[in-house]
Amino acid sequence: MKETLQITLNFLIAQLLTVQTGLAQDSVTDPFCLMIKTIYSLDSMSFHSQYITKQVFEIDTITTSAKVFIKKKGTVVSFLLIIPEKGGKELLFCHDSAWVVNHHDKIMNCIGTDPEQLSHNYMSQFVPFSLFNIDTAIFKVKPFWKILEQTKEQTVVSLDIESTSRDLTDIRAEFTIGNSDFLPYRIIQESVYMKADKLYQEQVFSGYSFDYPEMVRIPEYFSEYIKYSGQVQKVENPADPETEKKPDDVFLRDIELNDLSGCPFRLPDKGLIFFDLWYVGCPPCMKSAPVIEKIYTEYHEKVDFFSINETDHDTAKINRFKEKMGVTFPVLIGSKGNLAVKVTGRTSYPLFILFDAHSRKILWKFEGYSDDLEDIIKEAIEQNL
Repeated sequence: MKETLQITLNFLIAQLLTVQTGLAQDSVTDPFCLMIKTIYSLDSMSFHSQYITKQVFEIDTITTSAKVFIKKKGTVVSFLLIIPEKGGKELLFCHDSAWVVNHHDKIMNCIGTDPEQLSHNYMSQFVPFSLFNIDTAIFKVKPFWKILEQTKEQTVVSLDIESTSRDLTDIRAEFTIGNSDFLPYRIIQESVYMKADKLYQEQVFSGYSFDYPEMVRIPEYFSEYIKYSGQVQKVENPADPETEKKPDDVFLRDIELNDLSGCPFRLPDKGLIFFDLWYVGCPPCMKSAPVIEKIYTEYHEKVDFFSINETDHDTAKINRFKEKMGVTFPVLIGSKGNLAVKVTGRTSYPLFILFDAHSRKILWKFEGYSDDLEDIIKEAIEQNL
């Protein structure tokens, strides 16, 4: 299952905005407190949202836009509709259920029964969920924010964030607040992950409208489209009974791999082969990369190591990952998650595989990152040498 660094950073900031305690704050004139008070008091609103992001190991930013409609009471959301300008899908919460709406196929997939489920969908990037989750208790805490800049129209406020994770550094979180209406107009979040590369995301809000709650209506398609229950969606990439086998039943034959120049690559036909499967922007993949590099340094004369990316096809981005993470053994490109699905029945990364080069029989596999990953892999190698 793919993870995004946006989720990691958003969670950290959400935690900061909800767990702070301390001395009382004069909220009468403080722009950050007035913004929270304004958002808390609104029962319904709509706005245009623009999302700008740069993922790790990417150079260019990507900009997307959506229209957002929300109905709530305090911090309790009863209705939310996100309509991206492109893609043909919408994100909807109503009747205590969260839905992904596919207009092309005229179907609705239930993804949960709580607004929190929405925040795990990529379309949630258009909504400042962390702000909607803050209540007026923020007025009573010791300030963990400061004013960076103030003009006649707007005030820029930054949060003081001390990361509890060694992986996230140089964290920046800024809010641009309107001086006349105390609404958020820009939220910037930035950090460096594993001291390797910078993650940047920016939300820009405009065109605010404040209709009566009765004006926020359930879309007509809600009663017309085919609906699928949450049980259908909880299983991502369900395993084919024919591919979900024990490791000793799986053989990696007819593998199609290319080098970073696009040329077919032929694997060795004797000895042991170790595969590290990953994708760019995967936090556990990044954490495991230096571990695998260390093991490679120790065992490269006994085992052939290969770094496999079968998700991304931007070779420039793959090369940046290789250089930033210090990968010195061969990096190869696979095809559409075929290896991961063949071995585990799903596209889950990172995935580590040890197999016999001659028979192509899998001898050992391991999914995900663990603090004792080095010991786990070394033990598997030693047992199969």
